[in-house]
Amino acid sequence: MTTNVVTLLNSDGIIDPKLTDYWAADIWEVKNFPYPEKLGRRVGKAKFDFTLIQNPNIRNQMKYYSYYGLSHEYWLLASYRNGTYNYLLWVWKFISTYYKNIQSITEMPYQESFQKYKQFLIENNKPLKGSSRNCISRYIGVYNEFYKFWLDFYDDRPEYKKDCWNVEKLGIEFNMSRRDKHINFENIPPVFRELVKEYMYQTLLVQQLITYSTATNIMKKMYLFFDFIVEEHPTWEDLRNMSRIDIERFLFYVRNIEMGGRSYTKNRKPSNRHILECISNVKRLIEYMQRYEWEEAPTIPVKLLIFPEDMPKRKFIRYSDHIKHVPDEIWEQIQQYLHLLEPEIARLIIILEASGFRVSDVCQLNYDSLIRKSDGWWLIGDQRKVRHEKHTVPISEEIVTIIKMQQEYVLSRSKEDDNPNRFLFPVLSGRNKGKVVSQKIVSNALNRLAQKMKILDKDGSIYHFKNHAFRHRYGVTLINNGMNILHVQKLMAHTSPEMTLTYARILDNTLRKEWEKVENAVRLNPHGEVIYADLSEQAEENGLELEWIRHNMDSVRLDHGFCIKSPKLNCDFLEQTLEPPCIKNNCRSFHVNQTFLDYYNSQIIKMESDIELYKKSGRHRSIELIEPKISKYKEIRESISEGTEILGLSKERREYIGSERKKGGPHG
Repeated sequence: MTTNVVTLLNSDGIIDPKLTDYWAADIWEVKNFPYPEKLGRRVGKAKFDFTLIQNPNIRNQMKYYSYYGLSHEYWLLASYRNGTYNYLLWVWKFISTYYKNIQSITEMPYQESFQKYKQFLIENNKPLKGSSRNCISRYIGVYNEFYKFWLDFYDDRPEYKKDCWNVEKLGIEFNMSRRDKHINFENIPPVFRELVKEYMYQTLLVQQLITYSTATNIMKKMYLFFDFIVEEHPTWEDLRNMSRIDIERFLFYVRNIEMGGRSYTKNRKPSNRHILECISNVKRLIEYMQRYEWEEAPTIPVKLLIFPEDMPKRKFIRYSDHIKHVPDEIWEQIQQYLHLLEPEIARLIIILEASGFRVSDVCQLNYDSLIRKSDGWWLIGDQRKVRHEKHTVPISEEIVTIIKMQQEYVLSRSKEDDNPNRFLFPVLSGRNKGKVVSQKIVSNALNRLAQKMKILDKDGSIYHFKNHAFRHRYGVTLINNGMNILHVQKLMAHTSPEMTLTYARILDNTLRKEWEKVENAVRLNPHGEVIYADLSEQAEENGLELEWIRHNMDSVRLDHGFCIKSPKLNCDFLEQTLEPPCIKNNCRSFHVNQTFLDYYNSQIIKMESDIELYKKSGRHRSIELIEPKISKYKEIRESISEGTEILGLSKERREYIGSERKKGGPHG
């Protein structure tokens, strides 16, 4: 394709692309199109007449832009004919009216020309909005794409010097399953734009203290601060004179300006989270500037500018109450209609459900993501959010078959240069060729399927799919099937057990019904001794509400009993040992009933077998270590064999009281 274009310097020293062969003509005949595999459907015998564009410089730019898009598969010829070509002619009609003699479209000041172009469309009864919500029309879209293409073409500065960075050109890791790939500084007032760019250059590219995702989140709020500064201090060129009163006024400003500002979220009332992010970004910026002694930094230390009280408290939300996981009845309906989806998307959904990987990590799986070990098949892939490389999870033979089908599909449909990164789910054509499929394709396909086939939730409403709900389904399923919390944490690559515990707090109605059948209970006292009690008597004695007890019985079901510790409190024992820490440490939040009888029977049998082996091998120290454990297990087994219920803690043990509020609560 490079043989079709020559780049020269014109008299002004500007790169001027000169097309050759088929593309050099001013009229392109479909019958001579050099890429017959890219014609598309129903292209007919059309021709593309660029002689309609009288300005030779603009004509050449429109031809080159069209050549580039067709040769790089931005469009098939049919979609170009029915779309982009016609919209480009409208751009020319506008230029011939307002900027007839320009040498390049970039000679038109963008903001000025864009406003004129919108007025031009209105005068010619052309829409400014598309059919979808918050969507611009293709008339405007093509204008913006055409303008930006040439702006980038002539801008030979390093990417980090530009006002809009393309993450693909920055050499840093980013989520390929998302199509947003820019960090845009154009909404920062020009006087402070270079300062913000330098901050991003250092933290994102040089020191790599933040990720691309964090950088985009910062930029979503940062403009508000500098809009405020320019409004309050129009003569400022730096932040050296910033005072405490400026921070106070900024807080008032963000509390009273519509959330979202220039973005699609405008008109929303500012939330505490929004305000917290705004002030946190400012604090982060000032801290960095002062640490590295930037001359633009405020002279007053950041700790005297921004106080902890300035940070609004986010509303406490129990995460487990808001986890949305795909329930069994919904998954059964999905399986029933999977054949109606594109085969590649259906395979991706099956792997998503079976692996517990985040959708972005499934989309970015490597072609060689299967490994065979002595104990069976495993799926290997990176967990990018927690920076955990080569994470592995066990998978069944059925899932292995699905993955091999996808491997065969990719192999049969692609050439080596179509999939240079060897993805399992690559895009094999179009402008995103070589990247991975977009994660939005999955949820969009499922929600269209739900609408079409009436996939209903338990309330009879059309189920709305979110991709992350499949990961939650994986965690909930493991917990409900009795897997050890620590093992679930490892399988899901959680960085802390608290995240894993949220799955265990999702109510299980089946277990609730079983628990409500029994009347007696046992627990461990602070000395590790088993004690008996009647549930209602013990509840009354400790000032507990029975409904609270039943609610917290659902909180955490472990292999060996229940943990009903308040979610406000941290577990002091969870990471101390791989042995059941609740029993080892006589935790008063640990309770057990007869539903765990099989567990204790199996553990006792195993330990007795181990003791026999230790005796034969003379491992007396091992016997000494295991005997107290088997004694405690037998005591628990004997106690629960007659039938049990679960006890809660006393009111003062489950809530913060007195000075414990400041210390983070009681221990135990």
